[in-house]
Amino acid sequence: MAHSHMAMSMDSPPRWLDQPVKLHSSRAYKCSLNHTEQCEYQQGYWRFWYELDHRYALPTVAFFMTAITLFAIPFVLAPFVSAVAQSKQVRKILALHRYLSYRAYRIPLLNWNSAPIGVLLLGAIGTIFFFGMTLGPKPYFWPNEKDSETGKVTLSFGNSPPIASRSGWMALACLPFIIATSSKSNIITTITGVSHEKLQVFHRWISYACFILALIHTFPFIVYHIWKGDMVKSWNEDVFYWTGVVALVAQAWLTFASFSPLRNLCYEFFKASHFLAALIFVVFFFLHCDFRLSSWDYFIATGVIFSLTFLHSQLRIYFQHGLRNAKISLASNGFIKVSIPTKTTWRAGQHYFIRFMGLGTHGLTAHPFTACSLPSKAHYYEAKDSELVFYIRPQGGFTARLAKFAEQHPNASMRVLLDGPYGGIDMRKLASSQKTLALAGGSGAGWLLPLIEAFLRRKDCFSAGCDPETGKMVALCNGEGPEMKVILATRDLATRNWFEEAICALLSASLTGCCPSGLSVEIYYTGREENKIAPKETGQFLQALDEPERAPDAGENIAAKTSSNSSDSDSEKVGSLLNPTDHASRPDLPAMIKEGAANSTSGMSVFCCGPLSMQNDVQNAVAREQFAVMKDGIKDIYLHMEHFSWA
Repeated sequence: MAHSHMAMSMDSPPRWLDQPVKLHSSRAYKCSLNHTEQCEYQQGYWRFWYELDHRYALPTVAFFMTAITLFAIPFVLAPFVSAVAQSKQVRKILALHRYLSYRAYRIPLLNWNSAPIGVLLLGAIGTIFFFGMTLGPKPYFWPNEKDSETGKVTLSFGNSPPIASRSGWMALACLPFIIATSSKSNIITTITGVSHEKLQVFHRWISYACFILALIHTFPFIVYHIWKGDMVKSWNEDVFYWTGVVALVAQAWLTFASFSPLRNLCYEFFKASHFLAALIFVVFFFLHCDFRLSSWDYFIATGVIFSLTFLHSQLRIYFQHGLRNAKISLASNGFIKVSIPTKTTWRAGQHYFIRFMGLGTHGLTAHPFTACSLPSKAHYYEAKDSELVFYIRPQGGFTARLAKFAEQHPNASMRVLLDGPYGGIDMRKLASSQKTLALAGGSGAGWLLPLIEAFLRRKDCFSAGCDPETGKMVALCNGEGPEMKVILATRDLATRNWFEEAICALLSASLTGCCPSGLSVEIYYTGREENKIAPKETGQFLQALDEPERAPDAGENIAAKTSSNSSDSDSEKVGSLLNPTDHASRPDLPAMIKEGAANSTSGMSVFCCGPLSMQNDVQNAVAREQFAVMKDGIKDIYLHMEHFSWA
């Protein structure tokens, strides 16, 4: 008992699908075995081939849907139970959830951070499910018999080993969820609030599960046909083996080429080859399934999910944003500044995928960059013409090409396509927190700017006696106003100077025109002594890319800015407006978080964007603070982390 393979003669062309083509194959079956007991055994609940899609594929779908629903319920109900969320019991439960969401492990030798404990637990549950469904039911192979002398099969329960059949159905059921978690615009993010970049870990893990299940599906067939003695004949005459092998090879490429060391060698090549391999995989997987039972239903679901997400993304690109002209220049610290006029709105921490149309083949791919500004406001929450600003640290490949363009064509314009915004910070947390700790390292300096701007707007509203969340006038609140402590760790002084000047520009644009009470800025210089000297001549951009935080001269002598006897107007402005605290050491982030949590009465929000070592220190420090909340339920300690890379 098994699906009929498409046999062919060597002289005839291959027939890729059974004829006539249908949506579903028939489930009609009549047992041809000699004994009733054998028929009953063959048609057991977990073994009957004609019901395996119901026994294994549907439970796999139910498993994924259950996980999504469990995360969707609290997200959907959150706006309606805000008062309940303030109770101590709810805060204790929330603290446990946050501990599982923040606590992670690090291997410094490999510069690798694990996923948080909670995500690892989800992965472990998925592993138990798939291994249980694969290895739990028996048998793995049918107890077929053959004549030892002639080699002819004398008793056959079927030609498809049970372990191969069930693993194949579970692999097929993974396909729609692989696609659903891969796209930037997807329904899972809409109903759970989990941003697409955080779903990438599940995209990879489900893909790993699908690949392992595909291998478990493949090898039992080889073992069976070697036992039967017709392996070569089956390979020569059965298109199922051809389509299966091509799909498996494409799937292997999708799996192994996605590992970050290989992916980072050449991202553009990875992205192009990933789409090509995915297309080959889906097409040959589709042919391999050959409308058996309900197999094509899963391809229909996959196609619908992909089509809707792709269509939504394209509508946003061409109808919400359209073709824009971006002004490209070099900031004083060597970062590429991209400014795009727009009327759209976005939140702090959100990112866009940008396609630069004037960079040749690089214009074929879109790259993610975080917005480093906020929409302009005619009033507090009334949008008007805004400038969407990105600061990009040049490293190599595409960003090196963009940096050289900016150096050779100062303040030039280039047409761009925008896809976004995606992700971002929970602005309710940023607006309601009495104590905020904003941390960044290196190129994360630009990420801090919209957080500081949002805080300044909140302080303006607080001083004017309005509600920072609605902008409406209310009675002045009693007690202290909000506080924000900004920490930047950088390896070069040019970035420090640029960051201070950028904050001063924000302060000048605020209502008070000065640094408000409650805002403190600390900058930690973590570089070597030679990093204090910046290139003094133009045309050195590509040579400086091996130390991407060193600032090339973009038409002005940066080294002069960092000299001790500098007395230019920018330095005087920084001193009068901001007066930041500078340190020649690394910040002790865990100690800062512990002190901030201890000194807060209602809680604290921590926002972080930095390298993996910084992320590990911060998330584990915030995780430790959750133990106190689990005991008394008084404070609310929240963390948002932005990753340099999520793919």
